[in-house]
Amino acid sequence: MNKAKRVKLAVLVGVPILLLLVFIFREQIMRLGSLMGPCLFHEVTGWHCPGCGNTRAVRALLHLHPIISFRNNPIILLLSLTGLGFYIELALDVCGKKVSFMPKNQFFWLALLVVLLIFYVLRNFIPVLAPIS
Repeated sequence: MNKAKRVKLAVLVGVPILLLLVFIFREQIMRLGSLMGPCLFHEVTGWHCPGCGNTRAVRALLHLHPIISFRNNPIILLLSLTGLGFYIELALDVCGKKVSFMPKNQFFWLALLVVLLIFYVLRNFIPVLAPIS
């Protein structure tokens, strides 16, 4: 077995183990997140920065509440789903099936980034888009 195949196999086995450990120790991990304190940008300006709601979004996702996670900050759920998609592609590649269903086009990712940036601005003016307090 070549080195690249061994690395792919290690990632394929290691990621679920790591995710299981994160899920098991989710309360301890969230306690670490609470040590960060409030968002300084929000405290000073009263506006939500792109990171506002991330801790609450991770907490909701770890408690298997994806809608609440998305409501607090969509980037956490989007990154999780993107990671899952690339993980599935890797798993299929290790099994010998070369399937590519994740977008590889840079325009797609740039468009997604622009949409997220617009969302992050709008949530300061449209209260329903703001993170759940």
